[in-house]
Amino acid sequence: MIILKILGFAILAIIVLLVIAYFVQPALLTLPYTTFIKLFVKNPPYVPVEEHFPQHKLLRDNWEVIRDELLEVLKDADNIPKFHEVDNIQRFISAKDNVPWRTFIIKAYDKWLDSNAARVPKTTALLKQTPQITTAMFSILDGGKHIPPHMGFFKAVLRYHLGLIVPTDAPCYIVVGGEKYSWKEGEDVLFDDTYVHEVWNKSSNRRVVLFCDVYRDQGLPGWVRTLNRKMFNLLARSKRLTKVIRKAEVTKDIGTQKPAA
Repeated sequence: MIILKILGFAILAIIVLLVIAYFVQPALLTLPYTTFIKLFVKNPPYVPVEEHFPQHKLLRDNWEVIRDELLEVLKDADNIPKFHEVDNIQRFISAKDNVPWRTFIIKAYDKWLDSNAARVPKTTALLKQTPQITTAMFSILDGGKHIPPHMGFFKAVLRYHLGLIVPTDAPCYIVVGGEKYSWKEGEDVLFDDTYVHEVWNKSSNRRVVLFCDVYRDQGLPGWVRTLNRKMFNLLARSKRLTKVIRKAEVTKDIGTQKPAA
């Protein structure tokens, strides 16, 4: 009887904590949800991009078009916010070594940042043809940047990188689950960011990838895919994300030339 009472109190406590998380900070639900998803998903750190994100070919085949719009954005790179300026929770991995990691966010949790998207219309048009993408940004690492080991907590998505500007004078790579991948321009990769991962740009030059999160659909029962969408929509309505979107908009006209004197 005592054991049943203890078990009952434990279950009630868990339910109360979940309700509090739901209303106060939905992101707190990602860890228990990811633990649940692991019952249905087993994959290595890197997964076949063709199998899990077949729409990647549209982006890869047009990588130079995307790169050209990126170059216009970079004309005013100092005005692009650092990642921890957009999302303070990223301070540990973004601000640790004082070398900028800037993020030009085009789409976040299925919400378009209209002012940013308008500055890269061709890229935006391509992204709108790939509805599996939930988040898309230019991830901009200045030379010498090191992103320390960290991991994601939302296994309902996979992470996609398409190399746009990759230095060749020094190693520039990511290590996911102990496995190393070196970026190359025009080449892409898909990985599970719930594995511990770490990034190095050992060049003195800038590295930029198109960084996307995509829904994880392959290998999941239909009802789990539906649950993924519902959990995702819950996170998308959080106050934290609303703040992120507001801070991510680059208000200054990128590439605007000063009038001649």
